Amino acid sequence: MSVNRATMQGAFDLCELFQMGGVPSIIAGGAARDIYFGVRPKDIDVIICGISMETASEILAGAGIASTPFHIYNGAASDRLVGGFKLVGTDIDVCLYDCTDVSEAIDAFDFNLNQFVISGIHHGIDGAHVRFVGEIHWSTLAAVRKDFTPARHDKMQAKWLDLSWRRATGEAVEVPVGGLDGPY
Repeated sequence: MSVNRATMQGAFDLCELFQMGGVPSIIAGGAARDIYFGVRPKDIDVIICGISMETASEILAGAGIASTPFHIYNGAASDRLVGGFKLVGTDIDVCLYDCTDVSEAIDAFDFNLNQFVISGIHHGIDGAHVRFVGEIHWSTLAAVRKDFTPARHDKMQAKWLDLSWRRATGEAVEVPVGGLDGPY
């Protein structure tokens, strides 16, 4: 499946659900990156932090959201991903990181090509934008952490080759998520 406007709205609503409960949350990673480069995402990751898996599960259940938990048992030492939840019937995952702020989670992504976020969620789909927040500009693929596997590097290299030419000048811009100029 691929993400449509209803899926994107669901992810926005999910961020707001967690934020209303005082839980830091943001849409970041591959979906934000793909929108930036004009490609339809296959799924959306909602990043949360500062709570336990149990508390996250209670928030989802309290909102009537069916999900299947997953745990990361052998993650890299510098990867702060604890686990998360695959939402039933949609292409949205909630990813729980062991940190107090979502910016720390994004800093723990393995490659700079994934350090994109959707900002302005509170403005709705038509007012939100994607922006790059990594320290090393995406025009050069760079490992943020050094504990990646060769297979992961190859996957990210192929992704970078597929995407980088779409913004060949390397301009630093914000890309709309919705509205007249956005894909949703």
